[in-house]
Amino acid sequence: MTDSSAKVKLPRNFLRAGQQAPVDVYAKNGVLLLKRGLYVLTEEQRDRLAQLGHGESDEVAAKLERERLERAAQREKEAEQQRNSANPLQEMAFLLRRAEGVLQHGLAVRDLAGSLLGMAEGLLALSRRHPDGVLASVFLLPFQCIGSAQSVHVAAVLAVLGRRLGLSDAELRPMLGAALSMNLAVTGLLNQLAAQSAPMDLAQQEAMFAHPALGSAMLREAGVDDEYWHLLVQQQHEQQDGSGYPQGLAGDEIETDALLLQMVDLVCGCVHNPQPQLPALVLGSLFRGELGGFPPQHVSLLVKEMGVYPPGSFVRLASNEVAVVTHRGDKANTPKVAALRKLDGPPYADPLLRDSRQPAYHVMEPVSAAVAAVKPAYLYKLWYKP
Repeated sequence: MTDSSAKVKLPRNFLRAGQQAPVDVYAKNGVLLLKRGLYVLTEEQRDRLAQLGHGESDEVAAKLERERLERAAQREKEAEQQRNSANPLQEMAFLLRRAEGVLQHGLAVRDLAGSLLGMAEGLLALSRRHPDGVLASVFLLPFQCIGSAQSVHVAAVLAVLGRRLGLSDAELRPMLGAALSMNLAVTGLLNQLAAQSAPMDLAQQEAMFAHPALGSAMLREAGVDDEYWHLLVQQQHEQQDGSGYPQGLAGDEIETDALLLQMVDLVCGCVHNPQPQLPALVLGSLFRGELGGFPPQHVSLLVKEMGVYPPGSFVRLASNEVAVVTHRGDKANTPKVAALRKLDGPPYADPLLRDSRQPAYHVMEPVSAAVAAVKPAYLYKLWYKP
């Protein structure tokens, strides 16, 4: 019999049938009922011990703390597995919806700066785990709001390019923030322009001219104090020859990253404008200098990183199958693809992986999503990583 003053009632489920007792179990009066290390043999014994059992308070507390830490570690492990196995297209679809709500309401959003940084962090994490899925989302996912979607697309591509450049998250964060917020002052106007066939009127032109400076002012009001972020927003439409706006900067007066942002913005705009162009053709035009004069290192970076046929775009194979590009390949013109259907046939029950390095499955030409005639949800599993 021992002193019972330092003993506490054992919590329910502290003991389990078929397992060893983790502590000595005492009755309230101090009588030893079960010694540590001995097995609880039946459910009836467990119930009886749970009703009567007490244990040394320090030992019980230590056991409960160990279990708490083990549960926390298990939850973190499961969360990490979930993050690593999540489908990037589904995550990007969620991000598009989130951006639409944030960018359309601007300063009316509580903690606008925090919302923008949260989206940037999401893109940073996704670009580490699923770069091909992030790129595919730019070309595959449907959207309602072109003004906000364009910003997300540009930020997504920049996140992947930044990895290739070896930039740290701290260096990438203001770039992605600038991409996400570059149209903050004209998100609604961009949606309006996408729906109208007439050229911009004077008021619309004035709003477009002012939006880099106004957007920066809105960000400052929202609490964004990263000056590089502001600089990129302010210079997003400056041209190397001095013909840009709003300041008419030229040459070395323009931040290199602002020109990179501008180039990616142009490419994404060409793909998603009211008369969309095929991604492969847009990248070809960029490479030939037909979309304007951008730093050659930027052009080479984008074309090399995305490939001739970027993930999420559609192609016709030598087998006369329509396929979707899933991942970048060893060479720019031999991406990983999944066949969806014969050109003149119905969709396959499931996409069929093809090796575009083999002559029978060489990529012959890019085709439009209309030719593929499949819904994006049918393709999501191609980027799922269990």
